[in-house]
Amino acid sequence: MTEKQHPGIEEAAVAREELYTTLAQLRDRLDYAQRIDDAAERAKVRIAEERRERPLVFVAGVAAVAAVAGLAVWGVAKAISKSLR
Repeated sequence: MTEKQHPGIEEAAVAREELYTTLAQLRDRLDYAQRIDDAAERAKVRIAEERRERPLVFVAGVAAVAAVAGLAVWGVAKAISKSLR
């Protein structure tokens, strides 16, 4: 090998490392299944902390979600029963 080839080899190695870094970043951004799993895990941790630190707020939140879900089901059932008449 001559002296002229070494800078090119070094540049290629640097370019390859930059490419691998970019590909890793793209993989992380485009891996939606992993992002969803990570978000679900963070939500579980937040819910557990809320339940432990402020149990009354947690119970109120659960009751509110249940009430909204119940009203939504009731509204859909009412709309369906009207359309069937």
